This record gives sequence, structure tokens and C-alpha cells, in this order.
Amino acid sequence: MKTFLSAVLVSLCLLVLAAGCSERNDPAPACLQAEVIGPDSCQPGWHILKLQDDATLTSSQSNSYIGQLHGGYVTASNLPQAYQQPGSRLNLTLEVDDSPTQVCVAVHILYPPVRVKRVCQAAAGDSD
Repeated sequence: MKTFLSAVLVSLCLLVLAAGCSERNDPAPACLQAEVIGPDSCQPGWHILKLQDDATLTSSQSNSYIGQLHGGYVTASNLPQAYQQPGSRLNLTLEVDDSPTQVCVAVHILYPPVRVKRVCQAAAGDSD
């Protein structure tokens, strides 16, 4: 009887654990405001972005994923053609590029490589 009861309890615990893990709700990355500085002179096809570090934005999004990027400069290789003009402002979601393909052969400032996940909208006041 003890063995049967132990097996039922273990099965019940595993079932509850499996049900809790299957309802995983990953937070969506927050849209960050960025300004296109210009092409990265290190390698063609990469563009330098300046992220706007807005403390009110990050504090108001307590349930949103904000990530590791809170301002400063980053470089992206997949910036959409429509936003590659220096001075363009846009809202986008980014992720850190764990496998960068950027190669710099000279001494150069290397910015963190990112991938553009999606463009939320063009920022207000953009001339495009």
C-alpha cells in the first residue's frame, strides 16, 4: 500500500511539474528607441545605432523584457534598408548577436553586435 501511495504521489508531483513548465510564457522584448549614427567603418553592411536610455521607459515596463541593452552604441548588420539613413530615429526590438560575423582587421572601436528582431514604428519627429 505504501509503495502504491508513493508511486501515486510521485506521479502527481511530476504531472504538476510538467504542467507548470509547459505553460512557459516568455516575455516579449521591449521596443527601444534608437538613432542611426551611420555605417560602421569596420565592415560594410553594419550600421551603428545609438540607443536612447530612457529611465521613464524602463521603469514603466516592469513586466516587459528590457534585456542587456540600456543605452550606448551598438552595431547591427540586418538594419532594414529604409532606416539606414544617418539621423533616422526608430523604435525597434533588438537581441544580442551571440555569433557575430563582423571582423575588424585594424584597431577600431567595437560596439556590441545586435540583431534587429522587428521595427515597431518610426519614431516621432523622423524626417522619413
